[in-house]
Amino acid sequence: MAEVLVIGAGVAGISAAVHARRAGLEAVVFEAKERWGGLLDHFHLGGFRFDNAVHFAFSNNDHYMAVLELTDYIAHRPEPYNYEQGRWLKHPVQNNLYPLTAEEKVEAIKSFVERPARGENSDYGQWLVEQFGRSIAERYPARYTRKYWTVPAEQMSTDWIGNRLYRPSLEEVLFGAMTNETPSTYYLPEMRYPSRGGYSAFLEPLLQGLDIKTGREVVYIDPVKKYVKCRDGSREYYRHLVSSMPLPELAKMIEGAPDAVTQAAETLWATSVALVSLGFKTPQVAGDHLWFYIYDEDILPARAHAPYRKSPANAPEGCSSLQFETYYSRHKPLPCSGDVLIEQVIEAAEKMQLASRQDLLVSDFRTLPYGNVAFDRGMVERRDFVLDYVRGQGILPIGRFGEWAYLWADQSYLSGKKAETLSFMV
Repeated sequence: MAEVLVIGAGVAGISAAVHARRAGLEAVVFEAKERWGGLLDHFHLGGFRFDNAVHFAFSNNDHYMAVLELTDYIAHRPEPYNYEQGRWLKHPVQNNLYPLTAEEKVEAIKSFVERPARGENSDYGQWLVEQFGRSIAERYPARYTRKYWTVPAEQMSTDWIGNRLYRPSLEEVLFGAMTNETPSTYYLPEMRYPSRGGYSAFLEPLLQGLDIKTGREVVYIDPVKKYVKCRDGSREYYRHLVSSMPLPELAKMIEGAPDAVTQAAETLWATSVALVSLGFKTPQVAGDHLWFYIYDEDILPARAHAPYRKSPANAPEGCSSLQFETYYSRHKPLPCSGDVLIEQVIEAAEKMQLASRQDLLVSDFRTLPYGNVAFDRGMVERRDFVLDYVRGQGILPIGRFGEWAYLWADQSYLSGKKAETLSFMV
């Protein structure tokens, strides 16, 4: 019998096991895959290392920052860019309009000045217009929403935004339209990445003493008799159960879950990610761009980054790399995959003057079934209904997909920290 059984060995699950042990509880982690790490894991391709999508470490939480200090890292200034119609604009675009023509700037600034007042119960589409004016909103974030979130902005709520979108003053918009020498307005002044080992290297110091069992996929939960059943037929009893499993999947596995709960869980959805990773024999693809956003809708990927710039250890000496993310969902299927998508990405890389196909050494296509939790309108109420039921069954949900929230890595780690309170529960 496990005193604490944790489902999922991503950052939240590892954190839960660590903090349960610190609270004096024995913990075991079941991971469905053959490797720990979850979204923060990586893979190798002909001497190149690629993470599962773009990852950097940043936080203003001292507890999480202390974890990062355990690993040698490279510090990066957050200076992302945006690509649109052959032009590169600094991020965020709303206060970096300098590369636009005079006519485009006038239209954008006039719209910003005339933007409507904030209304009650605005959807995300209306919120964008209220914050940036219709010209900027429709040209940039609304277009990006269709690529990144896979639905029109009007179908989304504003519950997820927080400080993720910068809201400039008129003075900042004007200044950024007149000069490219604008200050960074990113969340934090520094982002970190391990010197070696990929992003998951930040988690490795936490693994000492942890009992992680890979290849153990939980498919059934009996919260009354307090046991889980795995796909291989094995059974494990527990005293406390912690789950970072995607909430919609978890709800279906709980014995006796009411139809109202499973039906509400079925309405919850997330984006999936199609990753195309490219390795080149030349040393400087993508120029100075560490990561960037792509607004053109005729280019499938929404976001890309240069793994070799995060750390030289991510590529063989003298080589470089790019990784592109294309998002899809139940509302917007992936239009192509495999070699077809790889070819389209290579064409896009050449169109954007990032790299040349003649320098390509390796390429890879793979998908991540869960990328980001989608905040469609009314989702929070439906999610909370499911979470209340799950918690009522004595299950502690944690992490981005367990809590079904837009959590960054540090927030997921702190979510797992809740496991230290289990020692006070009956």
